[in-house]
Amino acid sequence: MVSCGGTELLPGHSHQGESFNEGPRQFATLEPGYGDVHFPVMTDWEDGQAFFNQGIGQLHGFLYFEAERTFRHLAAHDEDCAMAYWGMAMANWENEERAKGFIEKAIERLEGITPRERAYIEAKSRYLSGEEKDAKKRRRNLIRDHEAIIRDFPDDIEARAFLACRIWQFSKKGIEIGSHGAVDALMDPVFDANPMHPAHHYRIHLWDKEKAEVALDSAHVLGETAPEIAHMWHMPGHIYSNLHRYDDAVWAQEASSRVDHRTMAEQRVLPDRVHNYPHNNEWMVRNLIYQGDREKALTVARSLVANPRHPKLNHAEKRNSSVSYGRLRLREVLIAFEMWDELLEASAPGSPWLDPVEGDLDYLDLQVARGLAQLFTDQNEEFTETLAGVEALLEKQEKLLAAKRKEAREKAESEEKEKKELEEAIAAAVKAPQEKRKKIIAARDQLRLVQMAADGKLEEALKDAKKIAKFFPPVKTKLFAGNKKRALEFVKDPAPGQTLPCLARIECLWSLGRKNEAKKAFEDLQAIAYAADLSSPPFRRLSELAAEARWIDSVDADWRGPVPVREDTGTRPNLESLGPMAWEPPLAPDIWLLDEDLNGYRLADFRGRPVILIFYLGHGCLHCIEQLNVFAPEVEKFREAGLEVVAVSTDDVLGLEKSQKKFTDELADRFPFLLLANPQLDAFHAYRAYDDFEQQPLHGTFLIDAAGRILWSDTGPEPFSEPEFLLREGRRLLEIYPAKNVAAR
Repeated sequence: MVSCGGTELLPGHSHQGESFNEGPRQFATLEPGYGDVHFPVMTDWEDGQAFFNQGIGQLHGFLYFEAERTFRHLAAHDEDCAMAYWGMAMANWENEERAKGFIEKAIERLEGITPRERAYIEAKSRYLSGEEKDAKKRRRNLIRDHEAIIRDFPDDIEARAFLACRIWQFSKKGIEIGSHGAVDALMDPVFDANPMHPAHHYRIHLWDKEKAEVALDSAHVLGETAPEIAHMWHMPGHIYSNLHRYDDAVWAQEASSRVDHRTMAEQRVLPDRVHNYPHNNEWMVRNLIYQGDREKALTVARSLVANPRHPKLNHAEKRNSSVSYGRLRLREVLIAFEMWDELLEASAPGSPWLDPVEGDLDYLDLQVARGLAQLFTDQNEEFTETLAGVEALLEKQEKLLAAKRKEAREKAESEEKEKKELEEAIAAAVKAPQEKRKKIIAARDQLRLVQMAADGKLEEALKDAKKIAKFFPPVKTKLFAGNKKRALEFVKDPAPGQTLPCLARIECLWSLGRKNEAKKAFEDLQAIAYAADLSSPPFRRLSELAAEARWIDSVDADWRGPVPVREDTGTRPNLESLGPMAWEPPLAPDIWLLDEDLNGYRLADFRGRPVILIFYLGHGCLHCIEQLNVFAPEVEKFREAGLEVVAVSTDDVLGLEKSQKKFTDELADRFPFLLLANPQLDAFHAYRAYDDFEQQPLHGTFLIDAAGRILWSDTGPEPFSEPEFLLREGRRLLEIYPAKNVAAR
């Protein structure tokens, strides 16, 4: 172990500092398609300017992970390029602690750089060095610093672009935009100089919540400005959704998703490493529901749920992750299209899709969804059990809340706190359990209300209808179908372009005998239902109604209107050319390595058996040996799940024996899994468990299925030491991605 700054440097850790431990650790490549930008900097490397320009384009597209990779690549070839470290700090806009480490490196290199570069670095440094309590002041000062750069360097269009971005970002942090038109005008010189500058991204953000149609031209061209950045395809979806052009929004979001999936495959990163990816896909599901496209909505929602989970990146308790968004939207799709049996199956205990686990973010929502499905399928006894379960959860929470309150009071009294301090201490102690109690009460009340509606107690239920305000309008019309006039009120003003509320309105009008209005509403629906799934229960039911009313020739007629043709959407590539529709596990590189007995092994030797492949940094790495000793007791559980465990070391063959001697089980003298030697580090390179920038191996853990696909991975400065998580996730992934559907390796 070497020393870094007076402290011992652990294997796998960066010698440049803590900030460099996270983020990308492999080289970047120069690729077209990241934006036509030019930001001159001082660099002695012949390719340095091109890489810097690429990084700037990636910043404009919020492709932060890849932007950091690009700037790190530049710094690896020109360690004195101050702006490379500024770029890394900019790529960590949402992680100020890491950004501080990078900007400190830039400050160390101020000597000899241009006044313009110094202005950018010092502005960022001042912003990051301020106290958190002065956050608003820091933001105002950064805006002023960027304005100063524009005054001193009037030809710097990048300064204008970044200033527009900061003004928009800070508007969400307490600094109100005084004039959207003035900020828009700030970008005029940018587009005068370069009509296809990626700053169209900021123009969309600026007008998104204000007046979406103003940014429609930017929405049409943004994807073309940086086609390799998925987020630049996503952002037009904001404008199209606001204007109820859901077909265009879906196209933009699908383009974004496909580019993301291609990037994930190329860089071999897990989906939730990619900025904005879960949000893009959950929004696509929403728009597909609006269009009535059941199958595609199911496909996208399921792909989100199917994505590999990770205890830091993607898990059921993490908001805005693939799994939390995916479970939410999958539940909504199943409810919206009245797929009650499928909902009950997907939310059964042990399901890989909506397994209800108490404590998960969506546990209570799942109970309400299951209650709806049980009532609509006449499973009254099961519904009673669901309601009783929520009531028992509330009783348990009430006891916990009382205990927390008592404990906090006794502690405060023992510390002889004043009355005000005592009350504050109690309030702080019970805040979280009180919030959970409110959520349980809300779920219980929703279940009670739908039970009243199912029992025909409509007037009583309608008094509290606000408690189900977030239910889909068609669900509410079904619940209150016994009171036709009140049911119609839920869908009297369906949102433009949204098919299911329109469908429910037609059914209500027809049931009230208002047949001419129902026919007119049906004709209006035809114009927007071009993507609707006519085989889904609600649309099939409407087809039967339309056939009965003689609006269509037969129940099997395709009554949908034509797909709208628009000529203002810019140049669009073929979607399939952008990448796959869902995340696809990349193929694992083959290896051929020796064990301590000089037996040779290839990955192909495990054909038909999934493998947990652990890359560790030799017998001298204490953390690695701890990892192996944590996995060892769980090996039989892994084998019962069909998973072999294999560990690959940086040691040579003789070093493997030293690793074996560090097995802590008193009843055995060897680890209960295979150890392989890789002193040449070619396997580490192949699996990207290697820091290209600092030329050192990294810890890595991989789940490889029987077909040789990498279903899950973790690489970085620390070894992954949660075998129970990986075992649970391995079982789930192997069920969702069956190897029999893929050619074996």
